[in-house]
Amino acid sequence: MKNLINIALKAAIEASKEVHKIYEEGFSVSIKKDQSPVTTGDLTSNEIITTYLKQTSIPILSEETEHESEKVMAGWKRYWCVDPIDGTKEYVNKTGEYCISIGLLTQETSLLGVLAAPSMELFYFAAEGLGSYKWNEKYENLYALLDEKNLSEKILKNSIQLPIKSDLKKYTILTSRSHYSPVDDDYINKIKLQHSDMVAFQMGSAIKIGLVAEGKANEYARLSPINFWDIAGGHAIAKYAGLQIIDYKTKAPITYKNFSSLKISGYIVKNI
Repeated sequence: MKNLINIALKAAIEASKEVHKIYEEGFSVSIKKDQSPVTTGDLTSNEIITTYLKQTSIPILSEETEHESEKVMAGWKRYWCVDPIDGTKEYVNKTGEYCISIGLLTQETSLLGVLAAPSMELFYFAAEGLGSYKWNEKYENLYALLDEKNLSEKILKNSIQLPIKSDLKKYTILTSRSHYSPVDDDYINKIKLQHSDMVAFQMGSAIKIGLVAEGKANEYARLSPINFWDIAGGHAIAKYAGLQIIDYKTKAPITYKNFSSLKISGYIVKNI
């Protein structure tokens, strides 16, 4: 697992360096068949990450590459699940609320995850046998570590372990900025009945999972369907911080068995 962690960390760091550079200097945007945007930042990130991950000989499922058939994926015992830029709309709209997400999945769970948000200067990572952590120095200091053989050890020395117990004065809930719906309104109204001092914030990308794990919010509710690659990295951050990501409809921990759609119906993660 240590070698896999090092490779995933290097992939996320190098990709975030290039993605942030493109974000600052300018990028082109095109529209995919599903009418979602893709930028030169997405494609560059995908190339960097998949180049690293191919060293492991573990199958890769990425948003920006061809998806394997349901039959083939069902035979994968574990596989990398990548979103080169989660929150492409936020990337395009220059909110800064985007992140790179890398996860190592089985049909049941996420074994390893990295969430890297260079414009927000947030970097989280987690793995089985390691735990869940947040980088606790300047983001740019990560770039100087790219050539380190024992990268995870170097990063661990300057990271804090999650979870961090929330000491927020008001019950804080995060929701999606781009996928907010009446279902979210109904859920928030229910939470208000339990927490009269509740505050809610809309924000882009799965980086919200990391914010919950470190105590910056009490929970994050994403109540509309979401793709495997949108949550794969964040799932590990939550799981190895001792939190659960619960399927909104089944109320059970999320799994990755729906190969026909590669989607989860929606989820909630809490740090109480």
